[in-house]
Amino acid sequence: MKHWKNFFKFYILKLRTVNIFKRLFVMFIFVTLLPITLYGILLYNKSSDIIQDKVNLSISEALTQISTSINEKIEKVRNDSIEISYLEEIQDVLINYNDYNERMKNKVKIAVTDKMSKKYVFDNIVSEITLYTLTGAKLNVYGNNTFTVNLKSDYFNEFLDICHSYNGACVWKAINHNYEKRIASGVNNDRNYILLGKAIKKKSDGKIIGYMIMAIEEDKIRNIYEKISSTMNMQVFIIDNNDIVISSADLNTPVGEIYPNNNVLKEIQDSHNITGNNYHFAELNTMIYNFPIEQAEWKMAALIPLTYLQSDLKIILKNFLLVGFIGIIFGIIFTLAFSITIISPINKMITGIKSFEKGDFSLKLVEDGNDELTILTRQFNKMAEEITQLLDNIKMNERQKRKLEIQALQAQINPHFLANTLNTVSFIAKLKKETSIETIINAIIELLRDSMKNDDSLHTVQEEISLIKNYIIIQDYRLMGKFDVEFQISPQILDFQMPRFILQPIVENAIIHGIEPSCRRGLITIAGKCKNDQLIFSITDNGVGMRIEELALDSKNNTVEKNSRFSGLGVSNVNNRIKLMMGDQYGLKVLSEKGSYTTILINLPVITKNPISESREEHHV
Repeated sequence: MKHWKNFFKFYILKLRTVNIFKRLFVMFIFVTLLPITLYGILLYNKSSDIIQDKVNLSISEALTQISTSINEKIEKVRNDSIEISYLEEIQDVLINYNDYNERMKNKVKIAVTDKMSKKYVFDNIVSEITLYTLTGAKLNVYGNNTFTVNLKSDYFNEFLDICHSYNGACVWKAINHNYEKRIASGVNNDRNYILLGKAIKKKSDGKIIGYMIMAIEEDKIRNIYEKISSTMNMQVFIIDNNDIVISSADLNTPVGEIYPNNNVLKEIQDSHNITGNNYHFAELNTMIYNFPIEQAEWKMAALIPLTYLQSDLKIILKNFLLVGFIGIIFGIIFTLAFSITIISPINKMITGIKSFEKGDFSLKLVEDGNDELTILTRQFNKMAEEITQLLDNIKMNERQKRKLEIQALQAQINPHFLANTLNTVSFIAKLKKETSIETIINAIIELLRDSMKNDDSLHTVQEEISLIKNYIIIQDYRLMGKFDVEFQISPQILDFQMPRFILQPIVENAIIHGIEPSCRRGLITIAGKCKNDQLIFSITDNGVGMRIEELALDSKNNTVEKNSRFSGLGVSNVNNRIKLMMGDQYGLKVLSEKGSYTTILINLPVITKNPISESREEHHV
């Protein structure tokens, strides 16, 4: 570990001997070029996966729809074959074929054709329906009589034998022109068909009474997928369980024959358990898709060259290389230019910082740009200004605090002399049994004793409430019981500490400027609680109310402070005292509506000395 530390330390010191310009250039080469290269490789690989996934999903969905469509059409043909085999006309003609003349046979064909045409069952897929008796007699009941399917005898007999062995189940067979007899010598009718053959049973006892062959032109099936095959440059074909081609988009692949590529057949066979998925056929660099057509026990396969799937990736790679090369060239140019713009401001900053370290706060660095170094310079100048301003504010706040202390001392008006004098008056009132005078004098004495204390001292909420009650006694006698006072003080805050004479000026303001001018009986509600680690008081009166601008908390703008009658401190001074003693986040807030009410909220920090019993229940005094 020590060896590695020494190794890194050596090379770090070695790099420090190289100037910033060269270091920035080397940093760009290794720090910028390397991530771009790695990101390009990852982006290409990720894009490749995403594009191939989307293409695979698109192809899979399209082929799924095609296979579903083919399944539906084959199912319709199969269901129609069952319905046709049980028609009364079909049953009767096969049982009594020898008794039918040409007119009767033609009548059967007209009836069957009319019945099927009205239902639109075949969707123009089935081109002909032919019946065969057990003796081999042939009767066309749907389609063109002239160009019916005419299998060679060996294929025909083999097909009927298979239909007989299936005992009424559908048999599917694909044929090309090699399976049919020529219409005439030298004429070869090149056409591909998909045949559905089945034995027809008698409805009464289930015995086989004949056979039916339904012919579907192969191009009717091929048309379903031919467009997507040519658009996506893929080879689509359908094979049965014996690997015989049922239909193919490639016209060079013979219908009715075994698919010529054994390797592809092997891949399809191996992928039987992952039907619907795609897999890579490495030999042909091809993706193979496999979908079932259950109604006929066929498989639809699609071969797509990988070059088609990756065609968009070549464009992405080309664009990335071009953009990356241009980006590197511009990066080198910008690195050369930026390195020069960095070195010069750094040297200026070093000079400025050294001057600041010596205590020269008046220094102002030149802001000659708009980059990070300029921002740093601007912040440096701002810091110096804020420190100077902070020192000035501290001095101003101290002067303001001393001024408030002097105002508080002036407001005491020699309280010791007044207290002694009022004690004498109280004694005389007691001798003369003047109870009201004695009560008022005692309340005044208690207020004077509180005013004798230092203005910055703290006392409990309980003591502040007691002070308020004494003041209320005096005002109650003065206004001859014109108002009521309701206390809603939470018991848990009674032992909290708070500055003296905070609530009294607010209550005084409520009585003199709210209740006294009002024509109705007054109600003052004094509430106190602890919320979110803060001590919150609210004093609400139902007096005449006021507009907010009438009670500015700034002492310079307070139009009613001069009317405060007892403490001489005033509402705005209370706000200033709280902010000076507790911080700017604390103080007063006024809510009022002219002619309705006035509420003053007092926000103080929680200050405790003694544990507070949580078991006390809230009460209303």
